[in-house]
Amino acid sequence: MQRIALVTAAVALCAAMPARAQHMDTELMMRWSRAKVVGYQIVGVYEGRVNVVGGSKWIGYADVADRVEIDLAWDLARSKLVGTPTFRNTKSAVRNLRNFEPKCLPPVLKGEYEHYELQGIKESPDGNLELQVLTTYPGADVAQFCTGKRVTVPASRNLRPEAFGVISPVAFGMPLPDSDDLRISPDKKSLITKKAGWTWTFTPSIQK
Repeated sequence: MQRIALVTAAVALCAAMPARAQHMDTELMMRWSRAKVVGYQIVGVYEGRVNVVGGSKWIGYADVADRVEIDLAWDLARSKLVGTPTFRNTKSAVRNLRNFEPKCLPPVLKGEYEHYELQGIKESPDGNLELQVLTTYPGADVAQFCTGKRVTVPASRNLRPEAFGVISPVAFGMPLPDSDDLRISPDKKSLITKKAGWTWTFTPSIQK
C-alpha cells in the first residue's frame, strides 16, 4: 500500500535542523490546533512511466499522466471524517507507448488504460484514510520474442486499497526544510508532498 507522509514526520525533520534555523510559529500552530473541523481540498497529480499491459508476463511501457480531486471534512482531534467526502477522477493521458527494449515492437492497446480511478474513501483503524483505487488495463496485442508474432493479452482490472494520511495543518507553523516529503506552497495556503510519481496538494480551511 502507498502511504502519504504524515505530519508527524515534520516534527522529526524540525528536530534534526540546526537551532538557528528553527523558527516555529506557535501562534499559527495553536490556531490550527484549536480547529474542531478542517475542510480539505486535495489534488493529486501523477506523472510517470508505467506498465500499461495487464498481467505479470507481458510489459508495455507508456508515459502516463493522471489527476484526482478530493473534498472532505476532517475532525482533527479524533482523526475522523465528518460527513461524506466527494471526489472527481480525470481520464488518464497515455503517450509514448513502447516495449521494455527500445529495439522491440511496442504493444498495441485495444482500449483505454486508466491508471487511477478513485472508487471510494473510508476511515482506516490507524486514524488515516483508506482509498479504494481501480486501475483498468485494456486488451493488448504484444509481440513475442521482441519482433515476432503478436499474442493477445486480455483486458483486466486491479481494485485495491491504498493507505492515505491526512496532513495536519499544524505543519504550517513548523520550519519545514525544502523536501519532497513535505513542503509549504509559496502562497502559504497549501501543504505539498511528493512520492512515487504523485504530487499531492492539501489546501485546508477551518470549518468549525
